[in-house]
Amino acid sequence: MKKFLKTLFTENLTFKILSVAIALFLWFFVTFRGQVETSLEAPLEFKNPPSEMEILKQSARKINISVSARERILKELAQNDIRVVIDLSNVRLGENSIPITKSSVKLPRGIEILRIEPSQVKLYMDEKSYKTVPVKVRLTGSPAKGFTVVSVTSEPSQIRIEGAKKELERIHVIKTETLDIDGISEDLSFQVKIDPEGKIFRTDKDTVTVYVNVRRK
Repeated sequence: MKKFLKTLFTENLTFKILSVAIALFLWFFVTFRGQVETSLEAPLEFKNPPSEMEILKQSARKINISVSARERILKELAQNDIRVVIDLSNVRLGENSIPITKSSVKLPRGIEILRIEPSQVKLYMDEKSYKTVPVKVRLTGSPAKGFTVVSVTSEPSQIRIEGAKKELERIHVIKTETLDIDGISEDLSFQVKIDPEGKIFRTDKDTVTVYVNVRRK
């Protein structure tokens, strides 16, 4: 029996080692063939925000994720399949540094995460606030010759906004997008969008009705 085992493991040893090496190479080739590394970009999403707080500032809005996967999987990957979700359950007023881990990234199966940049995001949390501000209509152009503008009003004339307290403190009026009244010769009404002008707030009114009244000079 011992002689048989010795013969089994020592006879044609070079050939057997070569066979094992080839088998390992083929396994590696089949398993990792077509593996591709690439970088993806995904917007930040937030869950469980405290009802009494608002995000005033954040250090990043999008996250770069380096991944490895088969080329076929990456080709089939849609942009909305990539999500980075941060839990806000434990944030406090002021500055918060929140790590972004692999568990924060939601990706389809078969994709390996290699790197996440940035690896953390800083959020400045503020009190949630509410405010009612007047609407200011912006006009451009002039009525037809011989006519003049008598009045310009909007419905509603005020809108309620909500957001971070410090952001709302610097908002005293909400302007509309510019309305062109060039050449009008009768009373008209228009649906006009409000213009946030880069300010961050929420409102249930994104348009107002503007009434422009004219008369002959």
